[in-house]
Amino acid sequence: MYYLTVDLRFAVPLALALLLSLVLYELRCRAARVRTLRHLADAAARIGTEDSWTRLSREGDTGDLAAVLNEIAFRVDRDLERTRTEKNRLNAILRGMGEGILVADADGTVTLVNPAFRTLFALTAEVEGRPLIDISRHPGLHDTFRQVTGTGTERVEELLLTSGGERIVLTHWVPLTETGTLQGVVVVFHDITEIRRLENIRKDFVANVSHELRTPITIIKGYAETLASGGLENQGQATRFVSIIATHAERLATLVDDLLTLSRLESGNVSLEVKSVPVEVVAGRVASLLEQKSQAKQILVDVSGLAGTPLVLADPGRLEQILVNLLDNAIKYTPSGGAVTFSAACEGNLVRIGVHDTGMGIATRDLPRVFERFYRADKGRSRDEGGTGLGLSIVKHLVQMQGGSVSVESSGRGTSFFFTLKRALTLSGEKRPLHEDLSILQQSRDVGIG
Repeated sequence: MYYLTVDLRFAVPLALALLLSLVLYELRCRAARVRTLRHLADAAARIGTEDSWTRLSREGDTGDLAAVLNEIAFRVDRDLERTRTEKNRLNAILRGMGEGILVADADGTVTLVNPAFRTLFALTAEVEGRPLIDISRHPGLHDTFRQVTGTGTERVEELLLTSGGERIVLTHWVPLTETGTLQGVVVVFHDITEIRRLENIRKDFVANVSHELRTPITIIKGYAETLASGGLENQGQATRFVSIIATHAERLATLVDDLLTLSRLESGNVSLEVKSVPVEVVAGRVASLLEQKSQAKQILVDVSGLAGTPLVLADPGRLEQILVNLLDNAIKYTPSGGAVTFSAACEGNLVRIGVHDTGMGIATRDLPRVFERFYRADKGRSRDEGGTGLGLSIVKHLVQMQGGSVSVESSGRGTSFFFTLKRALTLSGEKRPLHEDLSILQQSRDVGIG
């Protein structure tokens, strides 16, 4: 009975102490679990953000949950990395495209453009998020947008743009749909200005060649038929007819030769043998070659302006052909009693050579086109002089092949043609002796286009 009383007296406080300990332990465990859960929640909130991910410990009661979060984080990071890679690849493609790209939603709000589109429309400010009408008020652009969004079908339209210069643009419109609902449009802008220009050049070339060939052929045929039908009986008349036939046959041969030359030049199928060449010596030889033509019109050809000109880097045969074409052109368009002079000036590492005549000059509107094939400022007069309309175009290609450029100036009276070639320096920086210059030229006298 005594021991039972003692036990009861101590048992109650012990029980209370034990209960309190259990409560405190549970509270501490709950606090630890709460901290762990909060840590897991914070970690879960960082999934998919730019914050770095630290793998969670799998120890404790929340180990399984931590493992799941680790796996989710790994997959999300992997998918985000793939997305970033695809986005960077897409941006690189858009930046590298020569075609302009426009993406707009169904309401006409721009969501994406690439640099080529900005260049095409001369845009400098940000355009994403702005209405399409703020970017361009071109009526064809908005009409096509309404048609595509209204019908949900693709369209191909050609537009003439005037912003930043006149451009011809072929546009391809593709509707964007999702689950049958129109979300927007993608438009590809392909600048075909150069293609159209080349097509026009081709058409003009065919028309010009046909005309240039038809004229002498018609004349040759007409006089040949006259001779065949009795014209040979009159010896004087027959001689004149044969002379006319020979003249136009020569014109045909010259035209064909020029066409073949120009074709080889434009295709790059021409070899160059670049040397240090004395311009003054080559020009003197060219003046001698055309002396009969110049004397027939009492035209003075003066090459003294080339005295002391530094050597140039050029193919001697090609340089001779350049000067022949320019001098021949100057003699044709200079009236009797006029003059043709040569000049040269150093511009850095270039030598600028000029051929100047005292002819009627070239109208300002014609100056930009004189180097085009078959272009004539005075068509009738050029044909009377026997020109093919290809000489200046050949000059341009020959000069450009050798790293130079061509230009023309005319102020209403007289015309000056200029071309540049690279300056050649000897090891000592001095000019070669004249006998060496003559030797160089002699080696290239028979060089032709081929």
